[in-house]
Amino acid sequence: MARIQVLPPGLVNQIAAGEVVERPASIVKELVENALDAGATGVSVDVEEGGLSLVRVADDGSGMEREDALLALERHATSKLRDAEGLAAISTMGFRGEAVPAIASVSRFRLDTAPAEDGAGTRVDVEGGVIGAVEAVGRTRGTTIEVRDLFFNTPARRKFMRAPATEAGHVTEAVIRLALARPDVSFNLRSAGRQVLAARAGAGLPDRAAQALGREAHRHLVPVDAARGDVRVHGVVCSPDHSEATGRALYLFVNGRYVRDRGAAHAVLRAFAGTLPPGRHPAGVLFVELPLGRVDVNVHPQKLEVRFAEGREVYDAIFHAVAGTLRTAPWLRRSTPPASASGIAPPLESIAIAPFVAGAGALPPLPRAGEEVAEVLARARDAAPVALGQATAFAFPVADGDGGARPAGYFSSLRYVGQHARTYLLCEAPGGSLVVIDQHASHERMLFHRLREAFRTRQIPVQPFLLPQVVTLPAAVARALEGGLGELARLGFDVEPFGGDSFAVKGAPAALSGVDLTALLGDLATQLEQVERTSAVDDAFHDLLATMACHAAVRANQDVGPEEARALLDGLDAIDFKARCPHGRPVVFELSLADLERRVGRR
Repeated sequence: MARIQVLPPGLVNQIAAGEVVERPASIVKELVENALDAGATGVSVDVEEGGLSLVRVADDGSGMEREDALLALERHATSKLRDAEGLAAISTMGFRGEAVPAIASVSRFRLDTAPAEDGAGTRVDVEGGVIGAVEAVGRTRGTTIEVRDLFFNTPARRKFMRAPATEAGHVTEAVIRLALARPDVSFNLRSAGRQVLAARAGAGLPDRAAQALGREAHRHLVPVDAARGDVRVHGVVCSPDHSEATGRALYLFVNGRYVRDRGAAHAVLRAFAGTLPPGRHPAGVLFVELPLGRVDVNVHPQKLEVRFAEGREVYDAIFHAVAGTLRTAPWLRRSTPPASASGIAPPLESIAIAPFVAGAGALPPLPRAGEEVAEVLARARDAAPVALGQATAFAFPVADGDGGARPAGYFSSLRYVGQHARTYLLCEAPGGSLVVIDQHASHERMLFHRLREAFRTRQIPVQPFLLPQVVTLPAAVARALEGGLGELARLGFDVEPFGGDSFAVKGAPAALSGVDLTALLGDLATQLEQVERTSAVDDAFHDLLATMACHAAVRANQDVGPEEARALLDGLDAIDFKARCPHGRPVVFELSLADLERRVGRR
């Protein structure tokens, strides 16, 4: 017998399913894309158990005759590609002809379709890739596909699926991406009988973006529209007044197709350089349009990645479009005061300055020629975190603990001088050194220490609310939060679903008094999906606790009185890793008296 054999079609389809069907959201994506390619003006998606037991996609597109319905179940059978020349200029969402047979090979599959309004349609039932009944059915024009019991015949694949709530979140995200790209099409998503998303046709991009990014982001949206050569970039981005904890709130589309492209995302991040605090990411929806022949969409099984003929040209176009918008947007003109007639630079709080990282015990760089002391301080300044919601009431209780990179009693030994730019605490060390402390980073470190120790001992103090606070989140974020309610409880939150995308918060950690719960829970939700039952659990909860501390800490541009500053200084000596905030930013910067005197000519 020959050692090399041709695989049977059923096995070939199951192998293809391993590439195309990663999870229920992959099925939704492929089927909705087929509906859009069929000219649908309305698409409805229903899922049960996150799509594991049912995915149903119905559209009002062109539908199929009986013969085409059967051919659609054959591998590499497609109406979207005719020859090799067409492969170099793909304009449709799908083109390989793999998705439908691959999906049908790992599920109980039903296809109902009709090409006209005469009521004459076709139904095809498939189980595990084997075609069963083929019969006539009465229905309106369009196509409905039901996918039940996903991976019923490949249990090894089924066990890798996440909890239904998590899978439902991925489905929501998949539909949102498609809805953002096609505002001319109505989309309706129901999960477990509950409407999750309703997007009417004809709504503008800002309205669709609000459903993806949240209501709070909507008021910060700034339009982007610019061309550079043959590349056009348009859409909306949020001003730096609104940022996110992760990069998932930046949606990038190339010729109408959602893609993940590190170069493009980095170009956007570069455009925001100096306007966002460390660890924060821009949000927005951007569309890149260029000639079809200059982008290859056939480089990823799920078509989530593309390859550009001239990547630098595309990335430059993205950078200049976004940077140009940020330079001319009204928010910038309002927040950046012009230089005075005397030529004196604007105050530090209005200038974006690159971070200076000072290790424990390290000396700052020597002043450069012609540089004033104020400029040395400016070089040491980190971008301050963006305030979310109302200012938080704060206090600086001393936490238990020991250690740290600096000598015991270092902060307690400092003489408090005053506050600079409502962001930095200026102090004098024994010996005359000038010490600059970031009030947010230092308070964040202290709160993180207290939360971490309470979490380790399972003793996080919880403050119950007299009346529950209702928080409403974007649909995909709400699904992520819904799947992480158990982890939230471990963090000291008493949260329950309140219908739709809303949650009732009945209690929260006492250390977070006054925090903006909508912003905090939105940030936590994007991180909860990373919490797995693996060795990475501690790392994941470290990030969650750091996010909580960041939201509760005193902000930049917030007044701190002498007593509060003194309490903070005394408290820093009682915690570990006091020279850094939990995100790694420096807490303190020191300029020795010798360096200061050298700058002013005394040495």
